[in-house]
Amino acid sequence: MLQVDFRKDVSSHVFYSPFAAIGLRPSTLESVLALNIVPPMPQVPHRPERTPPSLDEVKIDPFYEKDLEQMSKARNYLAWQFKLVEPYVFGDVLEVGGGIGNFTTWLAKRSRTVVSIEPNAFCFSRLSRSVQGISNVEVHSCVAEELESKLGKTVRFDAIVCMNVMEHIADDRALCLTFSRLLKHGGNAVIQVPALPFLFGRIDQLLGHYRRYTKSAARDLFTSSGLQPTRLRYFNFPGVWAWWWNAHVTKSVSQSDFQIGVFDRGIVPWLAALEAAIPPPIGQCLLAVGRKATVA
Repeated sequence: MLQVDFRKDVSSHVFYSPFAAIGLRPSTLESVLALNIVPPMPQVPHRPERTPPSLDEVKIDPFYEKDLEQMSKARNYLAWQFKLVEPYVFGDVLEVGGGIGNFTTWLAKRSRTVVSIEPNAFCFSRLSRSVQGISNVEVHSCVAEELESKLGKTVRFDAIVCMNVMEHIADDRALCLTFSRLLKHGGNAVIQVPALPFLFGRIDQLLGHYRRYTKSAARDLFTSSGLQPTRLRYFNFPGVWAWWWNAHVTKSVSQSDFQIGVFDRGIVPWLAALEAAIPPPIGQCLLAVGRKATVA
């Protein structure tokens, strides 16, 4: 039986359906797993068997490109994700990993200016086309560590948005330290990452993921980088079980267009409303917000 320490992450939440329906509290989650009410989840390594792609490989990684194309069709899900990050976005914004522009145009409507960076050559081309004619957006083909050499060492941002990127970075703390340096005082680092290490599977490996995160891991990442965690929230509770099924039962090597379509059109509209009212104790994804302290 996999030993998972959920105590730091779920003790403050109302326990989520279906367990709430039978009167279980958050503190009994370990007991639920031990009783095999949920099928036993096999231990899998946090690091993939195949080393995630280097920066040069990311620039031509077709699996990464296909995944972004698939998810670009899930408009309800993308809108849900953006609604979660939107309250923390303002002023001058840096988007790290703009991909093919799935979030960039929405960020432009919310912000004074947007600088979007994307190292993948195919995605950068798509990103550039998607923001043509939007006057407050500029795009660069680079990584965050190279940004100051392009824009000057004094460039600073009110918010840094990083959607599904940190898991691709070998040294995520180094990247988070870069975020801390690039933020203005009082600014937010807004990060979305895949959650729960026990879900790690072959799709994660092929996507070039180094890890999946817990609230505790995200909290430690922020505090060790000089940022104050202000929001840590799991979301997409049904996705936990769908991803686990794909990763450890069917051992899928790609996401299914059919599953994505059913989820986006049939589940997301009511799930987003439900989880807004009752935050789940665990989820397939994690939203983490860290704030750079204001000057005293």
